[in-house]
Amino acid sequence: MTKHAVLTGGKGRLGPIWLETLEELGFETHVFDLPEYDLRKDEDIQRFQGSLALAGINPTILINNAAIDNPPGTDASFWGNLEKILQVNLVGASKMAAELIPGMIEEGEGVVINIGSIMGNIGADWRNYPENWAKPIGYNLSKAALIQMSRSITVQYGKFNVRSVTIAFGPFDAGLPDDFKRKFLKNVPLGRPISKESIKAAMRFAIECPEAAGTQFLVDGGYTAW
Repeated sequence: MTKHAVLTGGKGRLGPIWLETLEELGFETHVFDLPEYDLRKDEDIQRFQGSLALAGINPTILINNAAIDNPPGTDASFWGNLEKILQVNLVGASKMAAELIPGMIEEGEGVVINIGSIMGNIGADWRNYPENWAKPIGYNLSKAALIQMSRSITVQYGKFNVRSVTIAFGPFDAGLPDDFKRKFLKNVPLGRPISKESIKAAMRFAIECPEAAGTQFLVDGGYTAW
């Protein structure tokens, strides 16, 4: 029987890795992404879920991967774009879970996997970034909230064999600027960025370990261990 998964954000640095991992695990993946679907629009979320229901598909995996940020080189500020970032990274993720969990309950199993970040656990170190640029606090707030979202979903729906986890990472070297990498890695005990192999291993564990529930797996080379 075909296994189904939903992935928000199929592009970017991690989206293609999640697609590859899900394919290796035997899942047919349904991608929610721009321009066809926008997480800020309730009607798009409902239309997406409706198309799955019309096809008789109840996905047992939801990966909340879609996220926005304001990287160096943009006009980002510490307080900038707060509502917009939270609307996509947190509110949109929550609404996707709300739409898909009833189908998981019907199937008798399910897992909501939230893609977090070290920035959900620490404040951004301004010394790692270019002068006069600040990491938007909205990104950090959204990633911290996903940890609580995983706890709450697990407590609320665990009785239906539906669980949730957050997997959070330090920087993955997909073209990281050399200056940022030099500064950041000085504070990583293992001295290297996160590898694609580690990213895939974390996803496999989140999916395949049936008692992994309501928790966060932090893969950061030891950065937050200081």
